[in-house]
Amino acid sequence: MQSSWLCFFIITFLTVTHGQFEGKDVRSIASGTSFGMCAGYCQQSINVTSDPLQVVASKRPNFDQESYPPVQRPFPIPTSQWEQLVSSLNLKTFLALDNTIGCPDCADGGAEWIQVDWLDGTKHVTFDYGRTVDGIEDLIKKLRQMREEYVSQL
Repeated sequence: MQSSWLCFFIITFLTVTHGQFEGKDVRSIASGTSFGMCAGYCQQSINVTSDPLQVVASKRPNFDQESYPPVQRPFPIPTSQWEQLVSSLNLKTFLALDNTIGCPDCADGGAEWIQVDWLDGTKHVTFDYGRTVDGIEDLIKKLRQMREEYVSQL
């Protein structure tokens, strides 16, 4: 009887603590867009990292094009911008999402993606360009604003 209570306690403790994380555990949050049937800069992305505290913006074509060489540039960001981004992330909700939502880039509608790297793992979610995903609306909004701000400076 005592061993069953002990097992119950251990399983409950592991279940509760496994789902928790702190913002300091997040290493990077990346976001991007891509279009399959496209000429020019078809892929744009940002990767926001905690160490070093920066955002790396990039844009590139789908295939080698002399007039569209890949471009990448790091930008320093204030701590407050990183903290706002991380605070908009609910990792439990993000982890519960399917890896692919909808039909990204079907009929050349474009795809959008978010990847979160934290101390214990990585999760990548791809969804229809311009759409929102229930539970991570604020995160999507902040990442879109940052992509627009930093990629436009390339």
